[in-house]
Amino acid sequence: MESQQGSRHNEGGMSQLYRPESVSLAGVALFAAIGADEVQARATVDSLVTSSLMGHDSHGVIRIPEYLGFIAEGSILIDSSVAVERTGPTTAIVDCGRGFGPVGAERAVSEAVNIACEQRTACVITQRCNHVGRLGAWVQVAADNGMIALATCNSPIYGHFVLPFGGREGRLATNPIAYAVPTGGDPLVADFSTAVAPEGKIRFYRNEGQSVPDGWILDADGSPTNDPNAFYGPPRGGILPLGAGAAHKGFALSLLVELLGSALAGISSKDTEVFGNGVCFIVIDPAAFCPLDTFRRLMDETVEYIKSSSPAPGFDEILVPGELEFRAMRQRQVDGIPIDATTLQALCEHGSRLGVDAAGILKRGEMT
Repeated sequence: MESQQGSRHNEGGMSQLYRPESVSLAGVALFAAIGADEVQARATVDSLVTSSLMGHDSHGVIRIPEYLGFIAEGSILIDSSVAVERTGPTTAIVDCGRGFGPVGAERAVSEAVNIACEQRTACVITQRCNHVGRLGAWVQVAADNGMIALATCNSPIYGHFVLPFGGREGRLATNPIAYAVPTGGDPLVADFSTAVAPEGKIRFYRNEGQSVPDGWILDADGSPTNDPNAFYGPPRGGILPLGAGAAHKGFALSLLVELLGSALAGISSKDTEVFGNGVCFIVIDPAAFCPLDTFRRLMDETVEYIKSSSPAPGFDEILVPGELEFRAMRQRQVDGIPIDATTLQALCEHGSRLGVDAAGILKRGEMT
């Protein structure tokens, strides 16, 4: 958090803080200028800005130029629609139509919540779904509706940056798992890659001109490196599975995510025509087992019990999943969200191409 200053300087340049409202205005204007439906554009930008507000810059504003590039090359179709096929009392397939990933993800989890309201449990998968952004955002939708939700998210072969345990060639994506559980206050929200780190965090370090931490990546020869450029290559290196000395466990979780996103959807992991994210949502209504008020009370009791543990040396307190993100959001709503120099330049270049004064819109929201 950069709460004491309006910008931060890194080896790769300056990150400036901006009011989230101005970033949203610039993002929506850029997507609208390229022809996107304003409602879908706003939903997509809101999800990315919220990710930055919650401290997940790797899945936040940094993705707006990327999505604009996807639209320009035809990977994101701005005139598509989402279709839902109920395949059973508790199951559905959501065809996202190759449109904005966050729009498809929101429709899929909403369908899962609706089914769970009817049937107590639901499993919904996506097809033809572009990058959904921060996976935790969508399980939080379910928790905000009083549901427990688990989500997995894979990527196709072109995103297979992650090494299988013992390998030196990527065979899996960073394959996150997320879950959310309602409480009497902020929900518990966990969202983590089954690799040591998502590719977006490595990209953020590269944009900031920083080295990545030890134990994240190998170069193309299979040697450990801290240089994000050695990962991107060419030739490309790989990201290690979660777990360090127990990386076989992270690898096993990653493989589960892959199977739920590919084989369950009838898609080959080696298919070169597939794109975007394969998302699986499993939603459970806790009221099927006990009254929701009782469940929330028990969750609050559990959280209090967990946090009552005396902190170990080097720690000030015990944090439960999502707690740090909600704190970050409240702080960044006041202080602003950072945009690194590389992303800022990309936003301005897209603005010049599309006839949008993105630089001017952002400038008006600059925090000083």
